[in-house]
Amino acid sequence: MAGNILIFSPHPDDEIVGMGGTLLKYLDEGRSIVEVIFTKGQLSHPYFKEEIITDIRKKEAGKVAKKIGLKEVIFLDLNEGSIADKEGRIILQIKKILEKYNPEKVFTLSISETHPDHRDVNKIVLAAVDFLNKKYPVYTFNIWTIPKIIQNPIMYVDISHYFWRKIDLMKQYRSQWLMMYYPQILPVVFRAKYYGIKNKCKYAEKFEKVR
Repeated sequence: MAGNILIFSPHPDDEIVGMGGTLLKYLDEGRSIVEVIFTKGQLSHPYFKEEIITDIRKKEAGKVAKKIGLKEVIFLDLNEGSIADKEGRIILQIKKILEKYNPEKVFTLSISETHPDHRDVNKIVLAAVDFLNKKYPVYTFNIWTIPKIIQNPIMYVDISHYFWRKIDLMKQYRSQWLMMYYPQILPVVFRAKYYGIKNKCKYAEKFEKVR
């Protein structure tokens, strides 16, 4: 029987942009996927009230989770930019989540990302994993950067069958589409094609095994 997959995302939508094709493939294989979203994503629209954006983004994440059949979405409801300030408490929360779901694989953002929330989540997830006796396999992915130097094993996942479904899921985050996704859509396509060439398929996603 297929096991649990845990995905740790700094913001609502990071999991789709970074590994949406792999997520859909795992769901088709019968795996149970639990996502933990660290922040409210309230700063994505500086001209709107934060509580309005928070509500919109949480609803979008819930809608996407229901549409694709995630087992559960856990919202930590942290403010953007505040993750490092609560590091000790959050590590304990993540440790409990790992123990509860006993994942087959863990995914999160790469330490090479430019966004500080992305790097902070990476550090906290790895700290929680290292705190436990059981060694969970941890894979990281990129959204904004392509690391030039990679010292860890690489895993490519063929998402040729799922790539355009991934793009459709990105569009479900309507609050982000105009400001974020239009500038980002070409890099998403380029990376998927480039990784596909590396993996000898049409489209692929790439992960670095860091634990």
